[in-house]
Amino acid sequence: MRSSFLIILLICIAFSKSENDIILSNMSNEKNWIYKYETSDNISVYKLDNDSIPIIKLSKELDSSYNSIFQTILSIEKYDSIISNKSFSTKQINKNNNSDTVYVYQKITNIIPFIKNRQIIFKLFKSSDNRLSWKLLKSSDNLFEEFSDKSIKTLDSGAGSWEIIDDKLIHYYYVDPKLNLPGFIINRAAEKSVINIFKDVLKFSQSN
Repeated sequence: MRSSFLIILLICIAFSKSENDIILSNMSNEKNWIYKYETSDNISVYKLDNDSIPIIKLSKELDSSYNSIFQTILSIEKYDSIISNKSFSTKQINKNNNSDTVYVYQKITNIIPFIKNRQIIFKLFKSSDNRLSWKLLKSSDNLFEEFSDKSIKTLDSGAGSWEIIDDKLIHYYYVDPKLNLPGFIINRAAEKSVINIFKDVLKFSQSN
């Protein structure tokens, strides 16, 4: 009887965790990361050894000139200046007054013919003293009502985080772009975009 109860409890816990929470938990895994290469500016690039969730991991050693990284990431009103890729437009959504949690709308304009623009809303929150995490909201969330547009595709599977450990900035990223393209093309484009945003954050935090 007790074993049956425990099985039911475990099943309930598993189903209570959203897909994006599971993605976040995969990012906390210390193992199963495959080293790919290092960029010319010393950013180490890894991928999760799991083709069904191709999470990207970036890592870079920091010096004392990078003293406002989390402040930069939380400066949503400055994202359009911070992010060098101007196909991104960003707007903060005020859902509550908790300064450690913000809701953010982003629209990504697509330059590929016959492919819809994308939109996301993500929850950005402080998950520990040295870590900021984010996860996409489901397309059924009430916050999307303001942005209802059939010409734009909503992405709702994805999550990521930024953390500083031993003077090292680590960034995890995964979003399903809902594109009918070969995986290697999607992964290469995502990797390039994430590295550029990583550089944008570092550049802005160093100059402010």
